[in-house]
Amino acid sequence: MKVPELPALTGIRFFAASLVFAAHVTKIPGMGWLEQHVLFHLATCGVAVFFVLSGFILTYNYAHVFRGGINAGNYGRFIWDRLCKIYPLYLFTLLLCIPIQVIGQHRDWNSLALGLQLTLLQCILPIQQLRLTDYFNIPGWSISCEMFFYLLAPVLIWRCLTIKRLPVAVLLAGMVSIIIVMTAGMVANHFPWPARFAPLRVPEFIIGVVTAACYLKAGSCSRVTADCFAVGGLLLLALGVILNDLVPSFLRSGPLFSPGAALLVYGLAAGRGYIMGFLSHRWIALLGMSSFALYLIHDPILRICKGVFQHYGLAASGFWPAFLLGLTLFAFTQAVAIALFKTFELPAQKYLRRLIRKKAPAGNAPIQPIDSPAPIPPGPA
Repeated sequence: MKVPELPALTGIRFFAASLVFAAHVTKIPGMGWLEQHVLFHLATCGVAVFFVLSGFILTYNYAHVFRGGINAGNYGRFIWDRLCKIYPLYLFTLLLCIPIQVIGQHRDWNSLALGLQLTLLQCILPIQQLRLTDYFNIPGWSISCEMFFYLLAPVLIWRCLTIKRLPVAVLLAGMVSIIIVMTAGMVANHFPWPARFAPLRVPEFIIGVVTAACYLKAGSCSRVTADCFAVGGLLLLALGVILNDLVPSFLRSGPLFSPGAALLVYGLAAGRGYIMGFLSHRWIALLGMSSFALYLIHDPILRICKGVFQHYGLAASGFWPAFLLGLTLFAFTQAVAIALFKTFELPAQKYLRRLIRKKAPAGNAPIQPIDSPAPIPPGPA
């Protein structure tokens, strides 16, 4: 069953991934002063948008699969479909970062970190308080969180869609989120890993699932209402940025930004105005589709650039050199991301998905492959 596309939600992925890039480009020698500006402190906001968006898109796209229940067949095909989406490019960038880390000599070799990251367990198993997430391709930590979400997604989607009254679904999601956030607060007093520990990022995903259920059950709304949702979401996200340094540390990631992200996603999904038109443009859509590649490839590129600068004693001193270097690096990274998306990510997905189609018995057709955001960083759901 092919569901109608929501192109604006593809376009917004590009901007969420760009926030993560902007936060990390400040590590280039001479560009550290950019950290004083708020625009270069929005990586946590971008990742929260991706996590909420992931819950929304997966629920929207797979509602017809799990509405009637879960069995070993549709659960297994769902997990395979998601692995086809995220793992080939994730593995490629992880392997790319091995020689970068060895040559850089900033960290000792750690086989445990490599094993956890190869199996996407680095944020699911709290080994060494998640310090092992700081090896190899560091943004890959959020992909480990996404893998945990995927394991829970069929149950969450099924249970959410079986609740007939939307207020009840919203109330239950709010209660579960509050319990998890309070747990994160207590854990934060003893262990410094709540922000990357996958179980404690589940509220963002749940909020995305419930937002999608509301969208599916409530039907369409007027253009004005949808624009109000989108603008209101942006304002809430801006408020989260303002309050970010004033709240306890365990609230500075998902809990602070997820309400605004939910409103923004709902408004974009339901909208038909200028905002949706801009985000649905074919060039923005292409940037959105390649956002997963942008999210995963930007850290290796920036680390190589940083190593070259340090080796030759270079620095981007001054506003214009830093601006031009940052813009050049972003354009180059985006070009590489588009190339990776077209020549590696997409072909790998199609090849792996064909494997299960060939093995699927008659009357047990595989799930229709659907592209959805990877958290960014962000990536993919």
